Amino acid sequence: MSDNLLETVMKLTDEDWQGSNPLSPEFRANPYPGLKNLRETDPVNLSPIGVWRLTRYEDINRVFKNLPVAQTLADGSSPNFDPLDNRGDFSNFMLNLDGPEHLRLRRLVIKAFTGNAVKLMETTIHELVATAIEKGLSAGGMDICSDLAVDLPSRMTCRIMGIPDADRLLFLEWAGARTKAFWARFLPEEEKDKVRSAGIALADYFEQLVKQRKKALGEDLISELIKAEEEGDRLKDGELVIQAIGLLVAAYETTIGLISNGLMAFIKNPEQRLILKEQPSFLPNAIDECLRYDAPVVFNWRVTREAVVIGEKTLPPDSVIWLMLGAGNRDPERFDLPNNFDITRKDIKHLAFGGGPHFCLGNQFAKAEGIAAIGQFLSKAPNIKLRENEIEWSNSFFRVLKRLPVEFH
Repeated sequence: MSDNLLETVMKLTDEDWQGSNPLSPEFRANPYPGLKNLRETDPVNLSPIGVWRLTRYEDINRVFKNLPVAQTLADGSSPNFDPLDNRGDFSNFMLNLDGPEHLRLRRLVIKAFTGNAVKLMETTIHELVATAIEKGLSAGGMDICSDLAVDLPSRMTCRIMGIPDADRLLFLEWAGARTKAFWARFLPEEEKDKVRSAGIALADYFEQLVKQRKKALGEDLISELIKAEEEGDRLKDGELVIQAIGLLVAAYETTIGLISNGLMAFIKNPEQRLILKEQPSFLPNAIDECLRYDAPVVFNWRVTREAVVIGEKTLPPDSVIWLMLGAGNRDPERFDLPNNFDITRKDIKHLAFGGGPHFCLGNQFAKAEGIAAIGQFLSKAPNIKLRENEIEWSNSFFRVLKRLPVEFH
């Protein structure tokens, strides 16, 4: 990619992007028409910035599971992240590593996820959701984003990480800014500075938290990460801090997106809410349908390690691929009536959590939060009116709403 990537990107038009410009407000509000056109006319597409975009379910799944690909370029750098700083740098997060080092970190983190920290979620999540909904019912309405979709993951993440509730708003600010590191190469310099500052602040904070926990272990994820061991191997202090930052940033906004995008789909499709009311056992399937229908992660990336043939095109070694998950999840070759939201849909093997060695580590955690938040909201809320003209999408790397105001009748 060019050193003047941002300048190049800003000069490109939606036509250059064939209707799927990831920076355009129209794409943020509704990426699916553009992705459909791309899938039908040029499914293995070389974008105007030299990145390949894949839009068919089978092609994406094949890259995840069968092709020689990696997270980084041949020189070890990331195709998306910018080397913003040495502290809180995502390049050492397991999501951005391959091979033995990725497996090593993943095994250690999985050890921590099976400990007491995640059990805390099971005992507190319903209480937090119930409180948010009761407050909204008393007020006659709420902003689903700020009052539920943001509030729940932030409180749950802080509780699981062992972050004091008094620091929650500070954490919200840092995590929201640091999430943009996933897209840092495409940001103007002033935005990069904010991302860099948030990474340093998070690193400082977690370094102190690790020191405190080493003196007195608690029932939280930081303590579990400290205790985690696999065949005599443990996370070193610097590794521990980076994994903690990466886990909270990767999980935070994606869970917001699952809850808010999912509830918007139910509100716009009231017949599906009626099905769920009559058959509550469909709830876990409904969460998977929410993730298929409007996933928080529109695209992921991989880099080819050698030349590969996809469709009728040959992608050279070190080619950057954007796997357009939003397109694959609505591929009619894989899903019947893919643009319909249908919680009774069978065999929902969606792409929202990625695939292969980097399959999302926190997928069960995210789905549990989605089941609790969406299930309780729909079971307790009366008739819901969506204030459509006030809906607002964030400018995050992820597909996440900023405002979703509703009224209760």
